[in-house]
Amino acid sequence: MNPRVSVVMPAFQAENTIGAAISSVLRQTYRDLELVVVDDGSTDATAAIAEAHQGPIRLIRQENSGVAVARNRGIDAASGELITFCDADDFLFDEHLETLVANYEAHEDVIVTANAFLLFPGGIERSRLRYKGRFPSFDEQRLAILEQNIVSIQTLFPARLVEEIGSFAMAKKRAEDWDFWMRAIFTGKRVVLARKPLSIVRIVPTGLSSDREAMDAEVEMVYDGIEDRFQLTERELEYVRRRRAGPGPRKLGREGDAALRAGRYGEAARRYREAASLCPSERMLVWKARVMTPAPRLTGPFVRTRQLRIERQLGFEKDHVR
Repeated sequence: MNPRVSVVMPAFQAENTIGAAISSVLRQTYRDLELVVVDDGSTDATAAIAEAHQGPIRLIRQENSGVAVARNRGIDAASGELITFCDADDFLFDEHLETLVANYEAHEDVIVTANAFLLFPGGIERSRLRYKGRFPSFDEQRLAILEQNIVSIQTLFPARLVEEIGSFAMAKKRAEDWDFWMRAIFTGKRVVLARKPLSIVRIVPTGLSSDREAMDAEVEMVYDGIEDRFQLTERELEYVRRRRAGPGPRKLGREGDAALRAGRYGEAARRYREAASLCPSERMLVWKARVMTPAPRLTGPFVRTRQLRIERQLGFEKDHVR
């Protein structure tokens, strides 16, 4: 008999973390599962560590082809009615799958996304969660997914969804999951949040380099041809036009942070305001814009002190890209 849930784990050069990730899946309180590990051409001990584990686990090897191809390969090999992901540097608490399945069964025709603690270079802070505050309602989710990726990769969905919307876009290196969840929501699926954090997601900031522009460009590519792919409302079309007209909220937010660190409070307030107008579902951008806009010189030093304290606590250097 096939397991009900298939956990797909793409892995590349993950020897330092994959053992903990695999163990966290295999010790779930929800037992009707299988784990499909896809080794994406690793040259370290990733595959050997996976092979050393016993239980409902299968290892698939492929030449290095990227995370989207690895996710698709795992989905193709999965035999479960429901599919979810656990990346090779993540860690699931024992009740993670049980909670996702319970939320799925409590609703009709939904996908269930998981909350998580975020692990930064400086450690874990209990207030730093993947989701804080209000999650977009069903009626708000089409516009919210245009603003940013509101769906975690640790999301439970029926296997038939792939037949309905297609697999992960293999040409994408960084926004493959955003593109996938966008297609799901515009096809009519709605997202339920399992609010209690029952996993750890590792956040690795990248250093300042020419790759930053490539990252921004690839994120913005999700809007290419979007009018032909989905039937957008006038409000959604207007948002897409605004998004294409200038820098995205990621870049504007970084420019705001740079201006804030340098004490250019008026410029920081403008950048945060522009970023928040493009991504009102990002609560921290909205908070910075609201606090700094009325009197940048008065409130700027407070926000700057807070920002620098948080960056030091999380282990970020000033040029890290987030």
